[in-house]
Amino acid sequence: MAAAAKLALSLKGTGIVFVGTRGADIKGPSRRGAGVYAWDTRHLSHYEVRPRDGSLRLRSAEILPDGALLRYSLGRLQIERRIRVENTIEDQWSIENAGPTVTTFEADITVDADFRDLFEVRRRNRSTKGRREPAAANGHHLVFRYEAVDGVKQSTELLAPVDAWHTGDGPARGRVSVRVSPGDRRAIEIDIRVHSSLPSPLVADRDWDAWQRTSTKFASDSPDLDAWIARGSLDLFMLSDQTRDGFFPSAGIPWFVAPFGRDSIMTALMTLPLRRDLAPAVLRKLSDNQGTRDVPERDEEPGRIPHEIRQGEIVRTGGAFGTPYYGTVDSPPLFVWLAAEASRWMPERDLIGEFEPNIRAALEWMEKRGDLDGDLFIEFERKRPTGITNQVWKDSGDSYLNAKGKRPGGPIAAVEVQAYAIAALRSLAEVVAKRDPAWSAALAARAHEMHQKFERAFWMPNRSFYAQALDGHKRLVPDIVSNPGHVLWAGAATPAHGRATARRLRQPDLASGWGIRTRSSRSKHYNPVSYQNGSVWPHDTAFAAAGMARYGDKVGAARTIAEMLAAAKAFPDWRIPELFGGQPRRTGVEPKTYPVACVPLAWSAASPFLCIRTMLGLSVAPDGGTITLDPLLPDGVSWFEATGLRVGTGVIDVRLERVRGRVRAVSVQASGVSLTTG
Repeated sequence: MAAAAKLALSLKGTGIVFVGTRGADIKGPSRRGAGVYAWDTRHLSHYEVRPRDGSLRLRSAEILPDGALLRYSLGRLQIERRIRVENTIEDQWSIENAGPTVTTFEADITVDADFRDLFEVRRRNRSTKGRREPAAANGHHLVFRYEAVDGVKQSTELLAPVDAWHTGDGPARGRVSVRVSPGDRRAIEIDIRVHSSLPSPLVADRDWDAWQRTSTKFASDSPDLDAWIARGSLDLFMLSDQTRDGFFPSAGIPWFVAPFGRDSIMTALMTLPLRRDLAPAVLRKLSDNQGTRDVPERDEEPGRIPHEIRQGEIVRTGGAFGTPYYGTVDSPPLFVWLAAEASRWMPERDLIGEFEPNIRAALEWMEKRGDLDGDLFIEFERKRPTGITNQVWKDSGDSYLNAKGKRPGGPIAAVEVQAYAIAALRSLAEVVAKRDPAWSAALAARAHEMHQKFERAFWMPNRSFYAQALDGHKRLVPDIVSNPGHVLWAGAATPAHGRATARRLRQPDLASGWGIRTRSSRSKHYNPVSYQNGSVWPHDTAFAAAGMARYGDKVGAARTIAEMLAAAKAFPDWRIPELFGGQPRRTGVEPKTYPVACVPLAWSAASPFLCIRTMLGLSVAPDGGTITLDPLLPDGVSWFEATGLRVGTGVIDVRLERVRGRVRAVSVQASGVSLTTG
């Protein structure tokens, strides 16, 4: 498996995150993300439990909804380690002696807390200037304390059955020791608690059993597909906090455990076939933080949807872009699109009525603030040097390049942002047609006008593909990239251009065999191990697959999903990371990991559920009363079932089978909703 031994054990509770090695060590301070985090601060930078006699041999590591179960052997000792992560961390060791004589388990605990802001964990030098107090010990109790320059206080407590904690310069150390008789079992528990003068998350306790009961059930004849789906559901549960409106997903561990506008919206859109209640939770959170005034330091404008909401010392004290930060131009159209799409899936909620003021504010921002030069397109350009340069999903500094390898002059209009806007306007126009015909007509007219201009401006006839963007002089940024896959997912292409784009996405310079590359391997800017210039992102690939199917290329969509499934199998626990290398797939060679990729990432965890929607070919009428299926199956899958899928005004059970080379819905049961098959 791809870098199995190096990949982290990433766990999240309520407001607290644990990232360690596969064996649950935090060897630090690490610039690759190991640590215990809360309030965007690293509360533990070093945490190891190391036997004094011999080394633990990791036999297995299983990720659970509330933590992990690890099994080790140490000579004749068999050890089970249960790590529970909720609003505290419980590290419970059960040590069994399988030998004939009494054995002593003796281990050193090494622990330290650097209280680095998350933004500076990857930096060599620290920029925050707060005061860290010397570690304080009292019996089994150990405390680290830190006060930031703005007076915010953070602390980390450990309680462990050590003989004594030894503190001073460097990490604190303590020793635990238990005698274990033959056939007996002894226990050790280490408790970790984090505290801050900042507010704690106001969320409900999560219930994995309830999550499973209320989620759609999926099954197939492919153990790999079933495992990928199960892992996606568990990771989404882990990443999400339960609110009164549903589940709100954080973006990813360790760098993005915070509310992100674009990430949460896309995750909610992709996850609808699994469960619908992410959508209202996301709409509520982002509505509550929607921009209301002009604050250039945070790129805030009335109606703008936030990019991210942070709590760390750097954003609190002016060392970055402030919080909430609004430097994204795709979140407003995506917000509108999610509201319209979710209203189809759950018409009983009347999400349009509930969020109409926020929807109208986002639409007004798109028309008056997002369109910087009056050409109907939404452009981005940050207002302060501390802001994000590229305010779209490909947000690395080098993701937009001209022929000379320089960033094009702005404002830049990204191709996929226009597609999101067209999809949002069209979908909302259909959904509100009965409740507000005049509004519907205005939305449809604007969508039509924008689409006509979009096709003329972005289509490259000589390449049969869409350009990545328009620069500030309305010149094409013509390099071949994956972004047009989003155009197909959004349904913003003409039929002819959509079919041509689908074919182009499957050419070997974009299709690596593991997924769709972010940039063509023929480009002089291609780098397969870069962040967004040739790597493969699972969500990006899932969008492309959905778009291929939407424009009639079921073969290409099925092949792309099969490649994603192969990639999932290549990573430990079927947990595809945020991104991985874009090298071409070769027999016996696994995909290359990106050193600081988030694992898990909400987009990646949600990708199997967008693939399920693509496999079902599922579309929902504006009133939620009629469902249409047009199925496909990836190679290696002969049948697939979805049971208890809540969609529109009812529930459906459906079984797909491959019959004489064709995929059909051989069994369909619908309650409360009409269903047709394509």
